[in-house]
Amino acid sequence: MMSESNTIVPVNNNGEVPVSAATNDGAANKTAPSPLVSIVVIAYNHLNYTKQCIESIYQYTSHIDFELITINNGSTDGTEEYFNSLPNTRKINFPENIGVCKAINHGFRIAKGKYTLNVSNDIVVTTRWLDNLLICMESNPKIGMAVPVCDASCNYQQIYLPYQDLEDMQVQAEIYNVSNPDFWEERLKLCTYAGIYRTDLQKSLGGFDEDFNPGSYDDDAICFSIRRRGFKVILAKDTFVHHYGACSFNIEYEKDNTLLYRNKATFMRKFGVNPYVAGLIDYNVLNILTYNGTKDVNILGLGGSYGTTVLQLKNFCKSHGSKNVGLYYFSEHPGNMIELNTICDDCMYGTMETLEERFGSRQYDYIILESDSNQLTQKTELFTILFRLLSAGGQLVCTASSPELYEEILEIFTQLGAELERHENQYYLCFTKDGKNDSEEREDV
Repeated sequence: MMSESNTIVPVNNNGEVPVSAATNDGAANKTAPSPLVSIVVIAYNHLNYTKQCIESIYQYTSHIDFELITINNGSTDGTEEYFNSLPNTRKINFPENIGVCKAINHGFRIAKGKYTLNVSNDIVVTTRWLDNLLICMESNPKIGMAVPVCDASCNYQQIYLPYQDLEDMQVQAEIYNVSNPDFWEERLKLCTYAGIYRTDLQKSLGGFDEDFNPGSYDDDAICFSIRRRGFKVILAKDTFVHHYGACSFNIEYEKDNTLLYRNKATFMRKFGVNPYVAGLIDYNVLNILTYNGTKDVNILGLGGSYGTTVLQLKNFCKSHGSKNVGLYYFSEHPGNMIELNTICDDCMYGTMETLEERFGSRQYDYIILESDSNQLTQKTELFTILFRLLSAGGQLVCTASSPELYEEILEIFTQLGAELERHENQYYLCFTKDGKNDSEEREDV
């Protein structure tokens, strides 16, 4: 059900919402209960897409208590008139485009719901889209935000559904959208075409960081800020929405082709992290592994990454039925510890001599050596320690950058009694430790 609120929020001559307008919706609403969700839709032209977005929200969300906040960000194609014609909405109108971050934040500031959800105007929502996102958010108070998958995105958030048109898409989405916690993936960062946030959290952050206005790397920044506050960032792979794909924001890139570079530099200055590197998942590592559906799994990563690949391995283990997955990391770089601490059960920066002391209290089903093996000065010693930490039937992945190194690593593990189960072009090597139950059915991850 939609919360009753029919307030047009004015803006001043500078295109800003006065504080009084953002905090006082009139006497009729002072005693009204807060809605469960505040849905914020921002539009800059593309009225045809905007209408599809709004109509889909009404059609597939009417049973949920929500308020709709529409933001016309300087459109010239009738968007303002269309938004003003909608019932039961709170409306913000800017005479000129003030940038995505600033415009969304005006809506975020006046949100009354327990949750705030931003929806791009080129999104078409689907059956149970918000039901599933709410199930995810309500499942754990440490989940700070969640985003559904779609059919047009980067950052490994895109899936394929076999449909011919929007009507067929809705049929396929109804089949697909079945809530399943096994398909909630914890991530370091997400694209936020349709992101749900805890309202108290997004307000404490000040919404999207306006230093990134008009946009680009602003979604990376809010994800990093949320994780550094101790919350999780979740890709809800059990939920699909249709996304036409960056229709409004492409205009910003056309206006300023230096925007990406400037905002990337801003991100690196603020967080000390290369956002592109932080988002890379090495699927070659994940695809060389096999999995037997063990209930409890421990993963140990070693190297110089932010843990993105081993975090995705944890997600894969969950999707194959593991309920308890422990994630641990031994880092080469002290500067990576901030991010690793947000995703790991335990992590440390140190020398090889401290590895077994810190992580030797358990055995690991997966050990992923992300370091360049060619740079290791004590290969035999390190591999011997890792082999001791590997559980019976466990798998260890490392890399060999030359045929000579491949032969050297193969000889070390042969002497340790390990079996080379798989390799990819003699570069990615996957070893297993004797003791695997051969009767267990194993399937590719």
